[in-house]
Amino acid sequence: MFRLVVQTVKERRAGFVGAFVALFGASVLITAFGVILQSGIGSGVPVQRYAGAPVVVGGERSFTVHEGKKSKTKALTDAVGVPADLVGTVARTEGVGRAVGVLDFPAQLVDGKGELVRGAGDRRSIGTNWGGVGLGPFERSGQEPRRAGEVVLEKSVADRAGVKAGDSVRIASTRAASPYKVVGIVTYTGGGGALRIPPVFFTDDEARLLFGRTDQVSAIGVLAAKGTDTGRLADRVGAALKGTRTDVRTGDGRSSVENPDVATARGSLRELAGALGGIVILITMVVVGSTLALGVHQRRRELALLRVVGATPKQIHKMISGETLVVSLVASVLGCIPGAAAAEVLRGALSVIGVVPEDFEFSYGPLPMVAAVVIGVIAAQVAAFAVARRVVSVRPVEALSAARTEQPGLGRARVLFGVLLFVLGLGAALLPLFFGSVFAAAGAASGGLVMVIAILMLAPPVVARATRLLAAPFQWWFGRLGRLAVANTRANARRLAAGIGPLILAIGFASVQLFIPTTTAGAAEEQARAGVVADYTVTSEADGLPVDAPRFIEGLDGVESAAGTVRIDLFASIRMLDSPEIFKYQAQGLSPGRLDRLVDLDVTEGGLDGLSADTVALSSAAAGTLGAGVGDTVRLHLPDGQTMEPRVVAVYRRGLGFGDVTLSYQTVLQHSSRRMYDSVLVRAEAGADRQRVIDELTGLNDRYPGVLVRGKGGLSAAQQRTATVGLVGNALPLVLVFGYIAVAVANTLVMTTLSRTREFALLRLVGATPDQVMRMMRTETLMVILIAVVVGSAVPVLPLMTVSLGLTGSLVPHIPPLLYLAIVAATAALAAAAVLVPTGLALRARPVEAIGLRE
Repeated sequence: MFRLVVQTVKERRAGFVGAFVALFGASVLITAFGVILQSGIGSGVPVQRYAGAPVVVGGERSFTVHEGKKSKTKALTDAVGVPADLVGTVARTEGVGRAVGVLDFPAQLVDGKGELVRGAGDRRSIGTNWGGVGLGPFERSGQEPRRAGEVVLEKSVADRAGVKAGDSVRIASTRAASPYKVVGIVTYTGGGGALRIPPVFFTDDEARLLFGRTDQVSAIGVLAAKGTDTGRLADRVGAALKGTRTDVRTGDGRSSVENPDVATARGSLRELAGALGGIVILITMVVVGSTLALGVHQRRRELALLRVVGATPKQIHKMISGETLVVSLVASVLGCIPGAAAAEVLRGALSVIGVVPEDFEFSYGPLPMVAAVVIGVIAAQVAAFAVARRVVSVRPVEALSAARTEQPGLGRARVLFGVLLFVLGLGAALLPLFFGSVFAAAGAASGGLVMVIAILMLAPPVVARATRLLAAPFQWWFGRLGRLAVANTRANARRLAAGIGPLILAIGFASVQLFIPTTTAGAAEEQARAGVVADYTVTSEADGLPVDAPRFIEGLDGVESAAGTVRIDLFASIRMLDSPEIFKYQAQGLSPGRLDRLVDLDVTEGGLDGLSADTVALSSAAAGTLGAGVGDTVRLHLPDGQTMEPRVVAVYRRGLGFGDVTLSYQTVLQHSSRRMYDSVLVRAEAGADRQRVIDELTGLNDRYPGVLVRGKGGLSAAQQRTATVGLVGNALPLVLVFGYIAVAVANTLVMTTLSRTREFALLRLVGATPDQVMRMMRTETLMVILIAVVVGSAVPVLPLMTVSLGLTGSLVPHIPPLLYLAIVAATAALAAAAVLVPTGLALRARPVEAIGLRE
């Protein structure tokens, strides 16, 4: 049997090209997403500042919620500190030579022009305590800082600023820019290229003041006593810290403690792979199955003849399975290397928009490639079994007779499964009409994808009915060619559906995946614009504005009130069906003041006056999901992993524009790595000279270098930029998926077109000219595109409307016209090229020779 399989594949190479292309593309796609997932687990960048410390202790960047016997763990997105009293605990551990508590906080040099100075590679510097200098490979020149007002600079920062030991500089940090004397320079001598976070060293006491907290350190660097093994040291430190919320790291793992942005990027990559991984595998299985079914369908006469001459169903199964195994193995193995290259291209694109740092390296181990081969082979075998089962279900004589004509019907199992999927997707899409929670919106989005997949499975009857609707207009408009095109489409609905199905999938999938983020982004921008009643928004090109900025700004001439805002991510959890459910929310912290003069969150219950360290305000969407109202308590998990249960004092509508959770700024600053405000909202006094107020605010640059003064729409503009980055970040990984769907579309349409070579030859033998055949195919292509565009656009409309209702309160989703037209135009152009180019090639052959070609 194996010899027959190999011989068949050799003799019918052209017939297996379609399946090969589909499986090759599936391997590329799965390998790329496997690399993304593996990179989210790896280190990303080498350790540098902590390279001299064999063991580093950081805060645990996850939390766990328990409900009865069940629990759920979530990764935190923020850097997590370590209790300061644990430094002594680690120092007393056997084998520890020295334990150093590291304090990291924003700090940047200011040049003579008032501009912020960065280090090599345009890297932003960070302030830290001098005690941590021994944790990294630094060469020192000059003195160490011994008193307040003295600093030691990293060489690349000093070179950029043009300063040396003995010079005076200004440094902007968590307080207003202040003068310092440079008493020394350190030079990084380790590996990994230029130092990615250049340090500015302060005395330990001053670093503690600028860090702003006495109960915490950023990390603990552990230097081993002479002769101590790193593995044993890590075990001992871990045992000493057992029961604390800490994470003991060695080797490359130290990088995630040193570089919080890298740890965040790794989390984003894991979320990305988790969110799209299942969809990717589902799409590859559907496309591979559809392509294999089309290939076997084109060989139906050959398989029917084998049945007639005595081949048993088992032998047919083995033959198709063997052919599929050979093709899938070769295609999947060959697709691994291009898949790794596609992942590298995606890494570069994600770094451009800031999802991952520029120096973040992807991990290219063998596991993603092995997974791609295994999944490709399994998907192909499942599809081959289903196809072979349909082939052998018909009696031999009936099969030979049926092979001469197109069989319009579908198998009962496929129809039943397709209808069931569509009903399930429809039910999920309607959830936001009955439930006002994030579950409903997420369910509706998933329901849209399920409905698209269902239509793909039911494509033949959908195409047949759509063709009947288009028959009269096409016959009237295109005359005889229109009638011929309609007749061909009706007679070959199943074959045509194999090409239209992927087109519907491309448009429907793109619509669901792109227009939900655009709807959210559009609503967020509109809410931010409507909710800001302040006259000005002050931001900074530095890491933010110091906590004293709102009070200082409020004291300027012509300013009535000012309040600082800081944005973070946090989680909330509830008990549902005896299991914990965790939700991620964007939150804002507001400083005290006359908030009603600065922001309008459209409060529907309660008020923001009661906002304090143990209270919270929720958006209506969050309140609905968490089942909480004014006076109730909710369970929040803050950026440092701590849990609090504040009382709800207000419920508001504008959660997309301002965050679903609003907290006191003290709570945010105490439980996150943030030490500064993102922005300060400013309202001018009635009748004040607006130009003078702007001049006063612009003049803050001397005190707070990097200050930017924006108008009332400053927050909405920032929201728009954030939304744009988020949209691009969501869309970039989908490019790989869209690319694969595009390949599947072209592959299927080319296969169906080339299979009609004998049909084209027959038309020419009975008198049709090549131009008439081409015009007929153009008419058919137009019909194919119209059906695909209408169905592919119509199916996602309901879930998009209900998702918009759940997220924004409006049934009208935000669909950018140019983006929609780009999707439709790209799909239509691909379809036209995939049909008309093969048609042109087929028409080059002489009709007498082409009529005798094998299928």
